[in-house]
Amino acid sequence: MLNKFKVRPVITVCLAGLCAAASALPPQEPDTASTVPPQIQSTSAPFSDFEVRISGGEFLVRQKGTSEWKRSSTLNETIAVGLLDGTQKVYLGTKTIKPPKPRRMEPPEYPDSERRSHIGSHVSLHLVVDDRGAVRFPTVDVSPGPEFTNAVIEAVRKWSFEPAKLNGQSVAVLINVTTEFY
Repeated sequence: MLNKFKVRPVITVCLAGLCAAASALPPQEPDTASTVPPQIQSTSAPFSDFEVRISGGEFLVRQKGTSEWKRSSTLNETIAVGLLDGTQKVYLGTKTIKPPKPRRMEPPEYPDSERRSHIGSHVSLHLVVDDRGAVRFPTVDVSPGPEFTNAVIEAVRKWSFEPAKLNGQSVAVLINVTTEFY
């Protein structure tokens, strides 16, 4: 008899803490102190007046020199966190940004090497959706192992989105993504 292993067809996409999903995920590991991918940071003087980290699947932001971290989804200002390809600003999702909408999001394949143990788990990552809706710089924050990481990265690279909008113009934006394997 063939055992069936699946990846949940509903993939949770969180843009600055605003999640669109039909099911709840188990709690993530506490406070993942991730930063903006180095590929989108300016190589000259610091680009942004803000620091960004990920905690519980949400982007937290604080102005440099302050101690208070705030959920980016609650902010009413536009926050650029770096440059893409040296010229295009990458924004963090705030109330001023209309989030990207998925066009194509095929779920990752359950890793063959893990079928025997059948671990149910999730992979959390952040990535940039550029102004054309392409996925750039997927970076894994939480994963049960390299096989799951590789499966998710392979799938995510094929995804496409309707780009995020700022004042009606397409912009690049940093988002969180969580996939659940079961």
